[in-house]
Amino acid sequence: MRTVLIDDDPVVRDNLKTLLSIYAKECEVVGEADGIKTGLACLNEFEPDLLLLDVEMKDGTGFDLLALYGQLDFKVIFVTGHDTYAIRAFKYSAVDYLLKPVDPEDLLRALNKARSAITVEEQNVSVSNLVANKGKSEAEQKILLKDAETVYLIAVKEIIRCESETNYTRFFLEDGRKLMISKTLKEYEFLFEDQPFFRTHQSHLVNLSHFDRYEKRDGGLVHLKDGSTVPVAVRKKDALMQALEKMH
Repeated sequence: MRTVLIDDDPVVRDNLKTLLSIYAKECEVVGEADGIKTGLACLNEFEPDLLLLDVEMKDGTGFDLLALYGQLDFKVIFVTGHDTYAIRAFKYSAVDYLLKPVDPEDLLRALNKARSAITVEEQNVSVSNLVANKGKSEAEQKILLKDAETVYLIAVKEIIRCESETNYTRFFLEDGRKLMISKTLKEYEFLFEDQPFFRTHQSHLVNLSHFDRYEKRDGGLVHLKDGSTVPVAVRKKDALMQALEKMH
């Protein structure tokens, strides 16, 4: 794969080149740049298959560069030193990323995903959603969900609840759709940590924006506005009441 590196730290670029030469000999580094202006020129000159892109640079962000470049005809792996909140944004958009300092195993994982069946068109949706979410409130954010055949862009506020099915999660949406996604409920509990979601039970994660009423018996039952109910584990009862009080 013809590969371009764009990062304003030459040490990071040198480290990436070394790792690629050892662990991914099929990645030929054809060009590198240190910012937005030089990065655009580099992309236009070398027309890569793969871009490893820094997030924060001296003259702007990697998001700025992609917005200026327009329609992507290559795959992107972000390289970031950001905190957990920023990482959640990447995962909302199903965009792959590497944390600095880059670990060889993480690099291999990201490259394997870049080699996989994801199309450039799918990635354009992913990157566009990442950039769009950056300027939106939590209530307006969208998440990219993929099943075996389809890529969905779903407003988080439209998710009523999520239900665990072994290593899969079933999403229940406002419009009645049910989507089976090949990630665990625990992953989505983390992703929605800053949203009004609450894990009532080992198998259930609910969007409290769709809460209707709480029926107290044993642990209890949460009734949601779509008419569905989910159980509440006894040990979760007090935490649920606290979460509801914070919303009102």
